[in-house]
This record gives sequence, structure tokens and C-alpha cells, in this order.
Amino acid sequence: MQRNAQQTDQVSISDIAFIRSQIERRWSVPVGAPEAENLVVEVRIRLAPDGTVLSADVVDRARMSRPGEEAYRVAAESAVRAVRAASPLELPAGKYEQLKDIVLAFNPKNMVGR
Repeated sequence: MQRNAQQTDQVSISDIAFIRSQIERRWSVPVGAPEAENLVVEVRIRLAPDGTVLSADVVDRARMSRPGEEAYRVAAESAVRAVRAASPLELPAGKYEQLKDIVLAFNPKNMVGR
């Protein structure tokens, strides 16, 4: 019995994939950006119990304002818009406490061919 309770407390890869899939379908990868496949944007997402996005913030905000990082800024802004557009997110049953404050990495490389 304790083992099942512990499993419920943990977030699985499929839980994260479920959340990510709701957001990524709304994410526009910057087409034609130099080395777009190497732009990985981390976004910290805070959620209400009903899945409403309370905040979505780029983790590496300093990179957004660096010279030569325009493609990163565009990708980051697009990822944040996608998170907000996906609100409210459907959450896996019983996982709110584990998912209420998460960081998701958005990688255009994973989007090629979509």
C-alpha cells in the first residue's frame, strides 16, 4: 500500500509528456532561425488547481537580451505564448501538488517534421 502512495507522489515521464503535448501543439518554432535545432528554452510554469496557468517565465531571462541571441528571444517568447494559450491545462489525476510548479524545456529539434 505504501508503494502505491509513493508512486502517486512521483511525477512520471508520461505525466510531463502529457502536459508538454498540450503546450507544444501551440508552439511555433522560429522558422529559419540560425541553429534553431540548438535553441532549448526552459519555462517555469506555475499552475492553479484547475490547471489555469498562473505564470510562465523564461528561466534564462538574461539570455533574451544578449546581443546575437535574437533567435533565442523569439523562441522563448513563443514558448511562453504557447503555455498561456494552452491554459487551462488538463492535469493527470492526483498530481497537482507535484505539477503546480514545474520547469519544462522546449526544444525545436523535437519539433522538426511536425
